[in-house]
Amino acid sequence: MKNEKKCPSCGQWTAWNKQLDDTCSHCGTLLQPLAVKESAERELREKVEVENDFFRIKEHDSILMKAVRKSAWVAHVIYAAIVWFFLVTFASTPG
Repeated sequence: MKNEKKCPSCGQWTAWNKQLDDTCSHCGTLLQPLAVKESAERELREKVEVENDFFRIKEHDSILMKAVRKSAWVAHVIYAAIVWFFLVTFASTPG
């Protein structure tokens, strides 16, 4: 069965390969402009999240900052392990 989609711009039915960059064969506009916009926003949001990650060691960091980031990550892991231990202990005890 051939996939077709109605163009949001001109209203004509056109072949559709279910890709974000598919365009209308009649008017040349994108068949999914909203999905393309959401995809671009998602990529930008992921990039910002990676840049704001405190524990991630960056290339331009000094040796002192690398040590601070690594120490903070180790402290975070130890803290999480202790909290996890108490949660599992209290959740598994009866009564």
